[in-house]
Amino acid sequence: MKIALGQMNATVGDLERNVTRMIEATQEANQQGAALAVFPELAVTGYPPRDLVEKHSFVRRTREQLLRLAAETASLSTAVICGFVCESTDTKGKSVTNSAALLSGGQMLFRQDKVLLPTYDVFDEWRHFAPADQQRVVEIGGRRVGLTICEDAWNDFEGGQRALYSRNPVADLCRQGAEILISINASPYEMGKRQERRNLFCGVARRRGMPLVWVNQVGGNDQLIFDGSSFAADAQGDVIASARSFDEDLVYVDVATGTGDRHDSHSSETEAVYDALVLGTRDYVHKCGFRQVLIGLSGGIDSALVAAIAADALGPQNVTGIGMPGPYSSDHSLTDARALAAGLGIRFEVASIGSAYETVLRGLDPLFGDVPRDVTEENIQSRLRGLTLMALSTKRGALVLTTGNKSELAVGYCTARRRVVDIGQDHDAGGDGMNSPALPTCAILELCPRTSS
Repeated sequence: MKIALGQMNATVGDLERNVTRMIEATQEANQQGAALAVFPELAVTGYPPRDLVEKHSFVRRTREQLLRLAAETASLSTAVICGFVCESTDTKGKSVTNSAALLSGGQMLFRQDKVLLPTYDVFDEWRHFAPADQQRVVEIGGRRVGLTICEDAWNDFEGGQRALYSRNPVADLCRQGAEILISINASPYEMGKRQERRNLFCGVARRRGMPLVWVNQVGGNDQLIFDGSSFAADAQGDVIASARSFDEDLVYVDVATGTGDRHDSHSSETEAVYDALVLGTRDYVHKCGFRQVLIGLSGGIDSALVAAIAADALGPQNVTGIGMPGPYSSDHSLTDARALAAGLGIRFEVASIGSAYETVLRGLDPLFGDVPRDVTEENIQSRLRGLTLMALSTKRGALVLTTGNKSELAVGYCTARRRVVDIGQDHDAGGDGMNSPALPTCAILELCPRTSS
């Protein structure tokens, strides 16, 4: 059986576009002689749809688009597996399920609902979905297929790791005589996750003695980045097909011969992290309806990195750096920022905040009284930079990308240059040489290792 792994970038809520992408990929897979095209978890809706699933109109439109996918692939010899939100048949509990459909000949021939609903880390599926109480194998092309949805296949492992659930859907399907395992996923990226997945699922294939096809979503949805990195393994647990990371891809595997396409990428985890940031920035900006971005530039390392990511994600022509000199700025701030902009090929503009700073101080000095100048006045400079950037953002319709880290965002103050008071002395704590308050950000990524699916 030749299977196409349809690694796609779905947009949450853009049902028509998501289905159109699957139709196009299925048509291509049909031309290549694939018997089956497999797409990710909740590919019709995008993941995570969150409270959209509480809207009856959204669920109805999801069903309509699934039927459209079935109708427009009806004449093809390639069947389709994809994830969607389905109305629950149970009269109690949540009204919808996280489901997978098998489509062929214009009909939904089979539906599998998700059994294990994660409610840890970035996941909150118990809030939205009703769990399935059983699973069944389905025959496709004369082979008995065990179809699982993300978390359902993450509980099948051996060793000292503690299982999160008492049920093991993979084991249930194997007891029913499954000959091939197919897992559709929406598994976010974090450092080391790609290798962790391969180790786990290649172990499943080897232990169960059957081929395994693992298909993942790719793209950015708010703070989550999905890397794709789909693959297939043979019954010995060896990878026989693989998709690119951080990009849409369509790869083929023949589970009978154990051969497939190899689109490997990112052997370096440092490269992977950078491309995750680029992908997250691009999708956040574009999926929110923006094209242009603004960045407060000082020539320091923090804003330089954000500018480089933005230029790679959106094209230099869509990025503008703003230099905002003030009373606490160093002389090299503007010259370094200008050189950086020239090197990246982005536009650079200067908006001095000196006069605005003096105006604010004149208004506050009667209230400050005789209290000596301190970090209060330096923070005023930072706030004025935020005001300037947001004014330009509103006027130009360009999104501001913050250069701050998570700690700074948490307290509403994105600073790249900090001053530490120690026994009456001011010490430059290093960094960017420029303060800017917390602003809408391109993507806030959690890239440290976790145990989530």
